[in-house]
Amino acid sequence: MRDRVGALGEIAAGTLQRIVREILSRRPGGHLVESEIDRVEVHLRFALRGAGADLGTISDDLTSRLERFVDDAIQRAAAFRPGHAFCHRCGGAACEHSEPPSARHVLVGYAPTGTPRWEDFAQVCLEMRHPEVDRLYEDPPAFVTLVDDAATLRSRLLGAFEAPEYELLGQVRAGFFPVRAREGEGRGVLAVTFQAAGACGRSGRSCFGLNILGKMPGGEPLDLLWDRSRDVPWSRAVRWAQAALATAGGGPAGRGGAAGRREEIERRVEGILRGLARRLERERRGRARRTSHAEERHRSGERPTRKALDDIRGARAEEILADERSGTLVVPGERGRIHFFTTDGKLVSSVRYSRDAIERKRKLGVWRDARRSEAEAFLRLLRGSPVPGSRGDGPRI
Repeated sequence: MRDRVGALGEIAAGTLQRIVREILSRRPGGHLVESEIDRVEVHLRFALRGAGADLGTISDDLTSRLERFVDDAIQRAAAFRPGHAFCHRCGGAACEHSEPPSARHVLVGYAPTGTPRWEDFAQVCLEMRHPEVDRLYEDPPAFVTLVDDAATLRSRLLGAFEAPEYELLGQVRAGFFPVRAREGEGRGVLAVTFQAAGACGRSGRSCFGLNILGKMPGGEPLDLLWDRSRDVPWSRAVRWAQAALATAGGGPAGRGGAAGRREEIERRVEGILRGLARRLERERRGRARRTSHAEERHRSGERPTRKALDDIRGARAEEILADERSGTLVVPGERGRIHFFTTDGKLVSSVRYSRDAIERKRKLGVWRDARRSEAEAFLRLLRGSPVPGSRGDGPRI
């Protein structure tokens, strides 16, 4: 008989690996280190009895430690600040000039003194007389990608203000990505700038990476997109581009290297960016053909739907939440299970969330407390009839 301790250890090891991959998928800069992290080192401690021995507390502590490890790795690897454009005037990416003014703005280059220039993406397409510009205002909007080379982006930047340690090699401007907007945020669309940049380290060798610029309709950082849509629409395309860019560097810095080497790098980066644009367009078309429920199943084949009946039995009206994004009712269950129901009692999906993730959704207004009358009527409906989606008539609650 196989040793039970060894079998449980394998289950734990596999779960830890999945947690780290999930954290990487949710971080805007996760693509920078995803291919580099081959070992995780965290100090693990947990209680076996007492107040801290419940699984939720242990899970929250472990998740926080793994998130800090990933965040530290991103900060070490990034030659720039994820989500922010490099400002030559201020010599970094943490100033007031580094963020786009809204969810619709993309970077169009630099002012003579080195500050990033931002413009509304639809206005950019209008000035270019892009054939799809009218459809950008439809619902859902058209999806357009624009590839910019290094010379265009630097055309206005005066040499005296150009920071020697940083070079923007090209970019892809893409929009609009549909995103669910809350009341008061306006139209739920998002434009994003994907930048290929190089930074010269102390060794004199270039480190290339892909930066992602943008913000949510309410002004929040892009890393909250997952909480709005349960997915990041550019994740696979970005992972491919980052892996390709990682092999393009390693030689002398672009400005200091030989002219032939510089031209070779710029040609290669341009090819990568055009490949990124094609992948973004292909992925956007594929998503448009999938329903939101199909996309949820596509993203993960494991959902705790079988426990929906058990969790409804113990649910209380004051625990029921409402999802502002989809209009569904949210039923919390045991061990982080969350079930989404339509108001007429149809089970839409089931997922697992940590306590921190649930609290974050409530603070952001993504989830709110359901009205008492609404929650009580919903529970009466569910407990008086089988849960739609179960096999046959199903057990009554």
